[in-house]
Amino acid sequence: MHDPFADAAGPTPPRGDSARWRQVALLAVAASLGDRSARPRLAAALQSLDHPVEAGRALAAAPDDDPWTRWWAVLAVGQGKGAEGLDEALAAAQAVTPDGPDGREVARRLDDLAAELAALRGDADVDARFALIGHRAQPDRRVMLAGRSSAAFIVDPSWDSLALVRLAPSDGPSMANSAHQRLDEVIALVRQGQSGQGRPVPADVPAAADPEVMVELLRHDSASRDRALASLAEEVREERARLAERQQQIDDEWGDIHAEKARLRTLAQGLLEKQQSSTFTAPASTAEAADLLGLGPRPLPDEVERAWRRQVARCHPDRVADLHPDLQQRAADMTVALNAARE
Repeated sequence: MHDPFADAAGPTPPRGDSARWRQVALLAVAASLGDRSARPRLAAALQSLDHPVEAGRALAAAPDDDPWTRWWAVLAVGQGKGAEGLDEALAAAQAVTPDGPDGREVARRLDDLAAELAALRGDADVDARFALIGHRAQPDRRVMLAGRSSAAFIVDPSWDSLALVRLAPSDGPSMANSAHQRLDEVIALVRQGQSGQGRPVPADVPAAADPEVMVELLRHDSASRDRALASLAEEVREERARLAERQQQIDDEWGDIHAEKARLRTLAQGLLEKQQSSTFTAPASTAEAADLLGLGPRPLPDEVERAWRRQVARCHPDRVADLHPDLQQRAADMTVALNAARE
């Protein structure tokens, strides 16, 4: 029978302390409600947070026939006490005859772990594979390795060896994916100053679990961050839509401005062309003036005045107000010419 809390916790330690504390909380509820099979997974989650003492307490009531209980118990010893007692715990776990797929998988991991520990002690004949995953320089220089067993190791590097300090928190099976190098190859990388995957290396001594830290991280778990990010993304989307709409309005306004400028340029050019092409010019001689007024070559002053009044009346703006603008302009030009002819 599956416990819903254990199912919600997921099968392996997730990434991020907030998500791991959430898994611890769910598995702790499942274990407290009687699901003893949740305890090995609870221990795995606690060890991924570097709390091996609390993991050991969870394993104290775990099923003895569960092979994962043996595996996490060995890691809890190595993570909490370093090399002290690790060989004894490993030998005791290997003494159990494996049964079933899980039992065979745990036996394989235990054998790989034994080979990895032997290689770190200087045994060059064992087939152990590692990956360099982290490095720190302060307060003491340390290197972190991942083994094919999926265990992680904090080691003290020297020129030609790596001495075990303690086991490091493990992410589970994913730790073994990159463990393909012999120990001498890893030592060569360390000499070159490389740090592998660049993971942070924990302290030489694990810290006790702090309930306040757990509660604070649970308040800011990945789900909360995801919701906050989703809300922020929605705000960004709405703001982008608003800015795009405003940009479209600005583009439309600029389009109207450019169109108006083009219209004014066309109008100005048309007026200039009309002015240049006007057929009415000031008369240059008395004969031209008389002809423009419709008189003979030598008209009397009274005749000039009467002719001028008659012609100007025809071109008055009120008389041409209903005509085409071009005709109105021609009437205005005619008035100017008539005034010049009168003079």
